[in-house]
Amino acid sequence: MGKEKTEDEEETTIVTEGMTEEQLRAEIARLIALISALQAQMAQAQGVPSPACEGVTFSRSLSLGATGNDVKCLQTILNRSADTQVAAFGVGSSGNETNYFGNLTRLAVIKFQNKYASEVLTPIGLTTGTGYVGSQTIAKINQLLGR
Repeated sequence: MGKEKTEDEEETTIVTEGMTEEQLRAEIARLIALISALQAQMAQAQGVPSPACEGVTFSRSLSLGATGNDVKCLQTILNRSADTQVAAFGVGSSGNETNYFGNLTRLAVIKFQNKYASEVLTPIGLTTGTGYVGSQTIAKINQLLGR
């Protein structure tokens, strides 16, 4: 008796059945490209520094109206996760980060602070994010940057 196939295995068999060698090679190439793209996303999510963060170590507090390369790096870090992103599209979104700390950045910082509440808020007696990047938030950001 043979092993029973799962639905996924049957689907794979059906998909590849009747494909030419050239089609199979093309599918393998597509899957390899997909794996590479996913590995790049994982590296970004795991804190591999982006070009916007090269040479940046957070040392000053940031709030509404602040400008600088550290703000752009902050937005880049916030955009690594869908639950802390500055914007889904347009100004402030991934690849469109700016040097300006505006309201969208403040709201994303609040989400970031709430996400890491036990490390960022609880030690200073807060229960919800403020949007102000102070010492606890700076420490967490530098940790994520490996600094």
